[in-house]
Amino acid sequence: MRSLRHAFLVFLTAGVLLGSAFPAAWAQAPSGSLAIATDYELFGTLELAGGGHVTWTLSGEQARLLRMKILGLFDGYPQIPHGFPYYSAATSSIPNGRIDAGEALAYTSFLETELEGESRNEVGTRIGYFLLDRADLFEKDIQGGLERSTSGLLGSDANTTSDLQIRFLFNGYARDPDVPMTLPTRAYADALHSVFRFHQEQAPNLDATTPGHPARPFQTEAPWHVVTAARGLPALWAGNDATGRYDNDTLAITRTYSDPTLFIVPMDLKYASNATASFAYAGHGADANDTLRFEIATGPTFADWTPLLYQGRAALPATPSDDWVNLSFDLSAYVGEEVRFRLVFESDGAGNDAPGFYVRGFAVDAPSTFEGTIHASDAHYVIGLLSFSDIQAGAGAFQLVRTPGGEILLYTATWDADAPPADTVRYQALNGIENPQILFVIMLSAAYFISRSQEAAYARYKEAHPGPYRPAVRKLSWLHTLGKVAIAVLVLFYFVPTALYFVGLRLFVSGPVYVFLALTLALGLGLVSRAYYQQKLEEAPPPATPEDLAAAHAGGGSVPVAPLVAEPLAHCTHCLREIPASDRAYRCTCGSVYHLACASGLMRCSNCRKPIAVEVVRKKISVSMRCESCGEVQAVDEGVDPRTVTCTACGGRLRHLDEGKGYLLVASNPAIAFGWLRDLSKGGKSALVLTPSSPDRLRLEFGLKGVDVLQMSSTAEKGLDPKRLDPVALRAILPLLKKGRGGVLVYDGLEEVIATASLGDVVRFIRKANDMAFVNGVTVLGRVAPGALTPDESKRLSAEFDETLDLAARF
Repeated sequence: MRSLRHAFLVFLTAGVLLGSAFPAAWAQAPSGSLAIATDYELFGTLELAGGGHVTWTLSGEQARLLRMKILGLFDGYPQIPHGFPYYSAATSSIPNGRIDAGEALAYTSFLETELEGESRNEVGTRIGYFLLDRADLFEKDIQGGLERSTSGLLGSDANTTSDLQIRFLFNGYARDPDVPMTLPTRAYADALHSVFRFHQEQAPNLDATTPGHPARPFQTEAPWHVVTAARGLPALWAGNDATGRYDNDTLAITRTYSDPTLFIVPMDLKYASNATASFAYAGHGADANDTLRFEIATGPTFADWTPLLYQGRAALPATPSDDWVNLSFDLSAYVGEEVRFRLVFESDGAGNDAPGFYVRGFAVDAPSTFEGTIHASDAHYVIGLLSFSDIQAGAGAFQLVRTPGGEILLYTATWDADAPPADTVRYQALNGIENPQILFVIMLSAAYFISRSQEAAYARYKEAHPGPYRPAVRKLSWLHTLGKVAIAVLVLFYFVPTALYFVGLRLFVSGPVYVFLALTLALGLGLVSRAYYQQKLEEAPPPATPEDLAAAHAGGGSVPVAPLVAEPLAHCTHCLREIPASDRAYRCTCGSVYHLACASGLMRCSNCRKPIAVEVVRKKISVSMRCESCGEVQAVDEGVDPRTVTCTACGGRLRHLDEGKGYLLVASNPAIAFGWLRDLSKGGKSALVLTPSSPDRLRLEFGLKGVDVLQMSSTAEKGLDPKRLDPVALRAILPLLKKGRGGVLVYDGLEEVIATASLGDVVRFIRKANDMAFVNGVTVLGRVAPGALTPDESKRLSAEFDETLDLAARF
């Protein structure tokens, strides 16, 4: 039963560990979403290095949108046009409306560069405490690596509906010693689309390197040209250098030309998430009819020009000539289009006594980012002195696993890209109170202290009992089970400090909390165990008073006789079993109480060693029985097993045990077992004794000369470890079995072996040993002290023998 309880406890703990440490795997993402699975494998001491993997899985509309962007830029352009981050790079385009291998490799190469941060003039991508500085396709350099690193990409077109998956591996490091990090990150999702961001602006000094286009993307269409304007800044101006004024009746137009080198006229906003146009201007006209307008046209003809309104008006308001005004126009309505811009200055003939308008700093910004639902799944496997703490994870599923080698952090969440949850955790390269190695030592120390203090308290309690009956002194099972539960709690909360998340309680067992819990359980259970066993000792029955004593029975001389009592008297000192209120009992002058049957079989009190004299309450009926060895007739009390009675004529037993069978003896004294051993080993038959006691003492006390005696002890020299009876003890009995048929095998003191190992281990050993013995005709004797096992345990042990003989009242 004890081993079953232990197994259940281990099974329950393991179930909670596994269930709480590993969150459910992601199912396929719903239509129109992005699933990002990342894992990090890092190691080091104060600085970590390593790498990991990232897998993007897009479904539904998200997969279609990314394919269309790749087709538009890499299949539609032979060379990336101006304004995109990888301007002038080859796209390996084969304009057939399908993503071919060269186009896919070009895109994934730029995706790699995005992760490495080169296009942003940064060293890597910051992911919390980790800086990703190198990335590549999962199998880029292997034949067919593109196909194995992606799915739903190569050979796909605008009508493909399957999911799109891309797998990368990366390297990086963590050097910051203390980083509060946000668990959700857009970095991986945005990297897929940032390849398509568009940004084009004028050179600050209007000195663009493209010949004939210093104000690119605007052309210098006459009368627009570059001059030095207010504050010494270069600007576009539609005026006459000779007069310093603009001309009357002027219609001056200058248009954008996106990439004169590649002869690309429009600006491509097809891949943008949003877009803005901005510039700075200064100046005014002579009257309200001399105006400056900013207009836009869309493809494919770019002939229908629409003014972009500022403060609800097409004409830009006048400003002082030296006062630059920055304007910004929302182009969200034109996202997904190819567009062209123009500046229109128009004057009438009424006068031109004004400088006109100066324009500079024109820019178009059209970022391409992920928009939609993200399903993120992160796993950090980190070996080192680091720790994760200060967890704030209210939206996502979070688990943390501590180990002596490092920690494992698992996080999963579903969130909208525009509203990531505020889930955070703190990474520290070294924090003594959170360090997993230090907490592991604390766990081992607390578990050892709990176990050792309970065993020490039990040992003191056991030593306080008379020597012959110490093996029958039982532990307080509930108290020691409580200790095992406390140790299991310490183990659970060390390895899985977020175990309570498993039952819906978002409580994190941090380092300080764990240290407090370990100290509380260790000291509390140690003190409780000691106090409770001490209390059990103090509850022993008080000594009897002189008035309780009775005169000796006739013929007993001066031997004192104690009275027989009928009240309940706790437990029998001999067999340690409870004495019911209805049973007659014997009380010694020292206060020890016995069953009447137990007292009648003893010569002296086990506690004070005074002679015992029990008043005869009924006469026993004797029967005649002939000795099986010598044939002499003997008088035997009715009900007594003749196998336990010694013949007065020959010294043998009136009846012999059946050879080749197994007998379990319930007796405090092993004398009867060793007497049977001598009978069964006559005629040169072999005998072997397995005992927890000293072999030399048994040979001297019970005359076991020539008998092999092996000690079952983990501390004795050449002893058999009780916890390894199978196979150590099984090998020890093989010589007995090889000597031929017959012989005797004795298991002495089984209760002590069970207390050291477990009932399950002992039963399994006895079952195998008995099977081997019975096949070879060997008789097996086992002895267990009365009251040492529970009824269920006794029943389980008895099942391994042919017969159980309860001799507690006589031996």
